[in-house]
Amino acid sequence: MTRITEPADGPAVVTAATAGVPIEIDGLGRSFGPVHALRDVTLTVAPGEIVALLGPSGSGKSTLLRICAGLEEPTSGDLRFGAVSQLGVAPHRRDVSMVFQHFALYPHLTALENLTLALRHGRGLPKAAAVARARETLDMLGIGELAARRPAKMSGGQRQRVAIGRALATRARVILLDEPMSGLDAQLRVDLRVEIVGLLRRLGTTALFVTHDQAEAMAVGDRVAVLSGGRLQQIGTPDEIYDRPATRFVAAFIGSPPMNVREGRWHDGQLHGDGFALPAPAGATAFGVRPEHLVLVAAASTGSGSVPADAVVAPVALASDALRVTGEVVVSERLGAERTVYVRTSAGVLAVRVDAAEVPGVGMRVTLRAPLSTLTFFDAAGARI
Repeated sequence: MTRITEPADGPAVVTAATAGVPIEIDGLGRSFGPVHALRDVTLTVAPGEIVALLGPSGSGKSTLLRICAGLEEPTSGDLRFGAVSQLGVAPHRRDVSMVFQHFALYPHLTALENLTLALRHGRGLPKAAAVARARETLDMLGIGELAARRPAKMSGGQRQRVAIGRALATRARVILLDEPMSGLDAQLRVDLRVEIVGLLRRLGTTALFVTHDQAEAMAVGDRVAVLSGGRLQQIGTPDEIYDRPATRFVAAFIGSPPMNVREGRWHDGQLHGDGFALPAPAGATAFGVRPEHLVLVAAASTGSGSVPADAVVAPVALASDALRVTGEVVVSERLGAERTVYVRTSAGVLAVRVDAAEVPGVGMRVTLRAPLSTLTFFDAAGARI
């Protein structure tokens, strides 16, 4: 078992690798004058779990991370690591490591020295043990050859790997990552997030990973916490977030393209809107449907597309369709093995996902259909019914 001793005049000294601890965020709020950055956020993170904090700019995710690090104090609520409140606990006594967006490496030190310094002064390890663990961590990240190189002689991806290695080397109970890959190119981000998740799993560290990139959040997090306007909209597995969005915001935020959401007026068991009328539960004011759940049927070939008249583009059963609208193809985008088709209908522009082999031409008249089982309904407050 890990043993931690805390000298009266210094940080905790870890004598073995430290296991992750549960994080309890209980009704946290943070206000900056009239601005409420966080509003009554409550969630629990299990030991060794990776939770991605996802949301647009200004949603409160970085403020929540800074409170966990001890860089901000909440104006309400409590924060507990392993059932122990962290309110008033200095950052260096929380056994937390943080990875910042912009590396924050010491420019006059080599990669090995950057890691060793964190282990000697942040963890109290003897020099030989610190150097050994620093080298081991660099090797785990596949950058052992950078040990003697200073940041100015590294690429952006190499510098960020070193910064991540510095945090992971401490074997802290909690790792906080604040958009650590936002400045890197797309392929490097994919490679690096695979490495990060693999290392966090090996170490068993509890981690909070802040990002505004939903693909990154869905790939990294065991669960994803979606924030908007300082409020927690939903926390769940990537599948739960995508398949069963708790709010209209989550439905319209998650997915590429996101769920098609349209408003209507409920009357006598049906939701009525421009171009549609479909069965709906009482209190519904809007419905949503994912692009892949829409079936596109070509009504006539008026453009340059190759889809024959009356062909079904997606091989999905059309029995018991609740939604049926007609419109005209305005854009067709190739995305790998699939194609996203945007159709202008009387209900607005709807996105449809089809196989890339099908090429509905711009100007083609089509019909969009979806069974009731694929529709999601929301009430006036934006909550899923």
